[in-house]
Order: sequence, then structure tokens, then C-alpha cells
Amino acid sequence: MAWLATLLFLLACGPLAAQEAGPAATHPLAVVVRQSVEPASGAVIGQHVVLHVDVLFRGEMPRPPRVGMPDVPGLQIIRFETQGTTMRDSLDGETYVGQRFEFALYPRRGGTFDIPPASVTLFDRAGDVSGDIEGSTVRLSVVVPPGVDPSGPVVATRRLSLKQQWSAPPAGRFKAGDAIVRTITRSAEDVPGLALRDLETAAPEGVRVYADPPDIQDTSNRGVVTGHRTDRITYVFQRGGSFDLPSVEQPWWNLAAGRLKTAVAEGAAIRVAGAMLAAPEGGMRMSPLVFGLGAVLLAALGLGMLLAIRRLRTRQPDPERASYAALRRACAQGDAAEIYRCFSAWTRLLPADRQREATRAAGPLLGTLFAGTAWARGDASCLLASLAPLRRRRADAERRASLPPLNPRRADPRG
Repeated sequence: MAWLATLLFLLACGPLAAQEAGPAATHPLAVVVRQSVEPASGAVIGQHVVLHVDVLFRGEMPRPPRVGMPDVPGLQIIRFETQGTTMRDSLDGETYVGQRFEFALYPRRGGTFDIPPASVTLFDRAGDVSGDIEGSTVRLSVVVPPGVDPSGPVVATRRLSLKQQWSAPPAGRFKAGDAIVRTITRSAEDVPGLALRDLETAAPEGVRVYADPPDIQDTSNRGVVTGHRTDRITYVFQRGGSFDLPSVEQPWWNLAAGRLKTAVAEGAAIRVAGAMLAAPEGGMRMSPLVFGLGAVLLAALGLGMLLAIRRLRTRQPDPERASYAALRRACAQGDAAEIYRCFSAWTRLLPADRQREATRAAGPLLGTLFAGTAWARGDASCLLASLAPLRRRRADAERRASLPPLNPRRADPRG
């Protein structure tokens, strides 16, 4: 009976031995996906946060994988490199080779973000899809430093430059009808050009302002992005006088110093001479005939100017009207980024008070781009409806300022 007791003991211990041997018998994973963010903590709104996605193969990599990231509300995600960086690592005594993929994250609001797993597509040696695998969720905490306004684009960088040029010396001589062009160039390290905010284009009464669409370019060098934006503003002096063209500002958070700074392009004081008639020298008297001829010539000249103005009004395109038409077409497409680009170009042609009203009306659009709120096609129609009162006020002002008829119809006294 001793052999029977031994057999029963072995049967009882068998499952336990198998459980203890189980973990040691587990084979290493064939493919490992790791996700991490840098900096892991202390990121501020607008700062460039690096997301690393490492795809490692045990032994050898048959073919480089394809990696994608889903959208995250409140985060701008940019992929600059088409290929990953080859890397090698050792996990649990096994050699792994693979690639590191890098994404640039730009938080547009404060708070906590749960960055979802990356989607990885695997390929065999022949280039055919051999499977799919996912990474893991990574948490990112973002703070809004004191004094920073998170409602618009926030620039957080270690280096920002702002330069301006004038097409003519502001202290030079100008007369009514002259114009001066102001070119402002900004660049920021580790910041896309889209994050550099629109400039204020307000001007004093008697000066018309025309702003070209901004020239925005981004360059990448080994994962370091530098955003460049150039704005050209044309000021046309409608009459003589003294005009103070305002300064423009670009606030930014200095990551190196840990404080808010403001780059300033100084304004300029412009003196414009009005049109003046020369007085006769030595008190010369004009004969009635000469005076009458001069009056006739002036009347003819005035009539010619009125006709020329009317022809110009009918032939020359209205920049504001053309810009608003582009905004309507963008709203019909429904893309929020394109709508914002056209909206910015249109508002630069408005007076300062209507620029502020238009910006308030576009609150949902700005929230979509910079705060991660949802955007639907119907929101574009709501935006146009909220801008309609500004358009009606412009039309009313144009009717009040229009020229009277050259040959007004007289009322018939007989009724």
C-alpha cells in the first residue's frame, strides 16, 4: 500500500508544480510596443511635448511597421518624420530591435489628457500585412501658468524673435493718398507657425488698413520644429494730419525663465500733408475772364473725378466682399481649420470695433481649434448667421457714404 500513498501524493502535488513552473515557461513577447511622453510632468499649455512610440521585435525586424495616432480633443498632434529611428534594446535577457516613432503634441488647454494607444500595423518580409497591435494609454498633465490667456493660441518656447520693416522711413514725407507697408516676421522654436496669433490691425481714423494673408511656414530639423509667420500690413492715408500707427504685441511663455514675456513691434508717428492750393504771388488779381475760365475748368475737373470714382467703384473688386465670399465657401465645406484661415483674413479688413465683435461671435470656432471642443457642419451656418449683423451695418454705412446722383430727378410741381 505504500506505492499507492506515493502515487496519491504525486497526483496532489502535480498541479502545484505546474503552476510554479508556469511563469518560467512563458515565452517572451514577439513584438513589444511602448509609449512615453517627454517631459513626463510639468508641461505647460502650448509647449511642445514629445510622444515616443517604440515598436520592438524579438530577434529581428522583418519590415518597418506603420504607426498611427488617433485625434485627442485639446491636443494638436503632428508627425514630422516619415520613418522611425532604428533602435536596439534588451528585455528579460532577450535582444530586441525595432524603431522609435516620434509625434509632436501641442496642448491647447490645461488639464489631464489620456493619450490613447497607438495603432501599429505589422508587415512580413514580402511587405504584406501580418497583423495589428496597439500600444498603451499614457497620461499627460498640462498646467496654465499665471497670466496666460488660454482662450487663444498660446506660445510656449525657449526662443522667440519678432522683427519688423517699413517700406519707407516713417519719419519721411507723406501726402494724402500715399501708403506705407509694414512687414512683421516672427519665428519661434519648437512651435508651429499656426500657433503664432493674428496681429491687431487697428488704425486711427483717416487711415485705411489692408492685410495680406499671412505667410506661414514650418521647418523641422531632427524633430525640432521652428514656426515662421510673416504678416504684411498696408496703411493708406486718406487725408492729411498726424497719425499714430499702433504697436503690435506677441505674448509668449519663456520656458527657460519660467515667466510671461511680450515681444513688441513698435508703432510709428506719421505726418501726412494734405492737398493745398497755392495763393497768387504778390497779390496778383485775376481778370473776370480768367476767373470764369478757371471756374469752368474746376467744374469740369470735379465732374471728371466723380465719373472716375464711380467707374472705379463699379470695376475694382471689393477686398472685404471677396474675403467674405471665401469665408462662405469655407463654411460650406465645414473644415474648421480652413474656416479659421478665411475668417482671420476677413476680419483683418474690418474696423477695430467690428474685429472685436467678430472675434466674440467666433467663440465656438476658436474653442474647437484651441480648446478641443466639438465642431459640426451646422456650427458653420451659425457662425455666418452671427456675422450677418456686421455685414448689414457695413452695407448701411456704404449707402450713407455713397455719392448722390449726378443728375437728380426733380419733383414735378404738378404732382
